Amino acid sequence: MTLPKGLAGVVVDQTKVSSTQGAVLTYAGYSIKELKNAPFEEVVFLLWHARLPSAEELNDFKKLLVSKMVLPYETVQLMARIAREPQHPMSILRTTVSLLGTTNDIERDDPPRILAKMLTAIAAIIRIRNDQPIKHVHKAWGVVENFIYMFSGNRPTPEQVAQFNTVMVLHADHEFNASTFTARVVASTKSDDYSCLTAAICALKGSLHGGANEQVFKMLEKIRQTGQDPIQYVAQRMAGGHKIMGFGHRVYKNGDPRAAILREIARQAAHETGNDDYFALQEEIKDYMFKTTRLHPNVDYYTALIYHCFNLDRQTFTTMFAACRTAGWLAHIIEQQSEGCLIRPSSEYVGETNRHYFADKEEKIID
Repeated sequence: MTLPKGLAGVVVDQTKVSSTQGAVLTYAGYSIKELKNAPFEEVVFLLWHARLPSAEELNDFKKLLVSKMVLPYETVQLMARIAREPQHPMSILRTTVSLLGTTNDIERDDPPRILAKMLTAIAAIIRIRNDQPIKHVHKAWGVVENFIYMFSGNRPTPEQVAQFNTVMVLHADHEFNASTFTARVVASTKSDDYSCLTAAICALKGSLHGGANEQVFKMLEKIRQTGQDPIQYVAQRMAGGHKIMGFGHRVYKNGDPRAAILREIARQAAHETGNDDYFALQEEIKDYMFKTTRLHPNVDYYTALIYHCFNLDRQTFTTMFAACRTAGWLAHIIEQQSEGCLIRPSSEYVGETNRHYFADKEEKIID
C-alpha cells in the first residue's frame, strides 16, 4: 500500500458544498470570483442550501442571523473569567464553544443560531482581552457591519464593511481542509454541532492551518522592528530550513485565487490606515519568494495585513479565520450528518511483528 503523506490528493468522500477542482474555488458551483462581493449572508445561505436565496429569503435570513447575535447570560459570565487568562485566544475560543454547548439548549439549536453566537463570542473574547466593554448588536445593521462594530467598538465605514465582507466570503469554506474534515469526522459519529465545532477549532489552531496568518504578521513585525533587510531575513530563514508562512498551497500550484483578490483589499486597507510600508514589505517578499522558489502567496499572506489594518492583535487573527469558516463548517456538518455514515478509515501497520511477550521479558531478565 502506497499513500501520499497527509492524504494529499486522496478523495475520501463527495460533497456539494464547495470544490477546488482545476485549482478553481467554487461554492455550490459558483466561482468565488463572482461571489467575492456578494453579501456574506447570501453566501452562507448558498453553502447551507446549495442554492441562492430569493430577495425575500435573503432579507429574512439577515434579520434572523442578526437577531441571534446575543450570548446567553451564563456564557458571558464565564467568558469574563476565562478570556482574561494568559492563554492563546484560540484556546479561549475552544473553551467558549464548549460553554455554548452547555449554556444553550442543544436540542433546539440550529445553524443560524450557532453561527450568530460564534461571531458574537469571538468579538466578545477580543473585547474582554482588551479590557473593553462588550458591544451589543444593532438590529438594523447587517451581520458583517455588526461583527466589526462588536469587536472594534466603532461603526465601520461602508468601505470597511465591503472589505471585510469579501474577507469573510473568501474564508467561508474550502472543501475538505484539515479543520473541516475534523468537523466531518465528529459529525459522522452523530455528535452535537458544538462538539463538531470544538474539534474543528482545535485543528484550526495549528500553525500549519489557521495559525499561519498570525505567523505571517509576526514575520513582518520582526523585520520592521529589527530594521533587517527583508530579503536577507527571508533568505536566512530558508537557509536554516524554516518555512516562510503565507506561501505555497497544496491545491493551488499556480497561485491561490483568494490571495489575488485579497491583495487589492490589503493594498487599499493599508493605504487608508497608514500601513503602506507593510504592504510594500509584503510585495518585496512576494517577488523574492516567486523568483527563488516559484511559490505564490496563499490566503493567509494578505489576510494578515488586512486584520492588522482593522486594529486586531495578531494573536486574534486565527479567531477571525474561525469566525468566517464557521459558515462552511456548519455546511459540512449538516451534509455529513445527513449521510448517516461513520468515518472510520483503515491504516497500514509498519511496526515490528511476530514479537512474544514472555520470551522478551525472559530475555530482559537474563540480560
